[in-house]
Amino acid sequence: MFAFGEVVFTTGMVGYPEALSDASYRGQILVMTNPLVGNYGVHLDLLESEGVQVTSLVVHELTDAPHWASQISLQEWFDASGTPIVQWVDTRAVTKEIRERGVMKGAVAVWSSGDAVNLDSVWRAMEEAPGYDEVDYVAEVSPRDPVVVSPSRPLVAVLDCGLKLGIVRELLKRGMGVVRVPCRSQIDDIWEFEPDALLLGNGPGNPEHLRSQGEVAVELASEGLVTMGICLGHQLIALGLGAETYKMKYGHRGQNKPVRDLRTGRCYVTSQNHGFAVRRESLRDANLKEWFINPDDSTLEGAYHADLPIATTQFHPESSPGPMDTSWLFDLFAEAVREGRWRL
Repeated sequence: MFAFGEVVFTTGMVGYPEALSDASYRGQILVMTNPLVGNYGVHLDLLESEGVQVTSLVVHELTDAPHWASQISLQEWFDASGTPIVQWVDTRAVTKEIRERGVMKGAVAVWSSGDAVNLDSVWRAMEEAPGYDEVDYVAEVSPRDPVVVSPSRPLVAVLDCGLKLGIVRELLKRGMGVVRVPCRSQIDDIWEFEPDALLLGNGPGNPEHLRSQGEVAVELASEGLVTMGICLGHQLIALGLGAETYKMKYGHRGQNKPVRDLRTGRCYVTSQNHGFAVRRESLRDANLKEWFINPDDSTLEGAYHADLPIATTQFHPESSPGPMDTSWLFDLFAEAVREGRWRL
């Protein structure tokens, strides 16, 4: 069995079930820098999707310690999904290589004991496999039909391109209804539910494949629909407004990524998972204003529109690494939905 994907790393020390079930990792081989992975098993009710999303997992040492909240071990979870795990790898050395050279195509090959190992065939197959940026991974993870999670009002239409369920939970906590619509839904498809707000969630792959969906979101915001973008949604809205995106050398992946709020000067610890970013120099033409930046490398982490009811974050405010650093953004969104505008 061969597994091909883009090799990326995450610096998170915990939260591996959430990361491994995050559809934004679709098509990627995930390398964990923390040397021990699997210590507390997997709680299946707290995942970010229905199952394993990564192409493969690479760890230094796979552990299986008993834990009160564990329903299944990490190894058992991966075995059930047919996804390979590779252990006894110097993952920090691999990470250093990626930081120097950037993310790259990789392969994991599995042979049964006693089978002849043919690395040349793996190498040829990997070279022939399409690159990560060329594949439309969203088509694999977006629902084919709308899913009404809760019909309550106010109702948020969520453009589901591989949505993390933590986002849905945060909306429900604040008394909002949620309908998950397929990522390539058009304006009439969304208006059919008469939503009070729109949220563009996270997802995998190159945002350029979905530029038209950013334009759909901008059109809906132009009609007065309060709109929020998270991660891929942030990138799509920027593209829809005429800004530019670019691929980062190795991206931001982990639960320890700082962002600074340019309005207040405050710094927050955030969870991030992205390999693309919005070019800051292109914001002026899109009439977007900078909201958050990353103090490590000055990349854009959030923006809002000067006139339209649009605000976005590159990071994930539904995650709680700080432990609750940026969940207030959902309070701000709920207020914006009630008032019909963002207070920024």
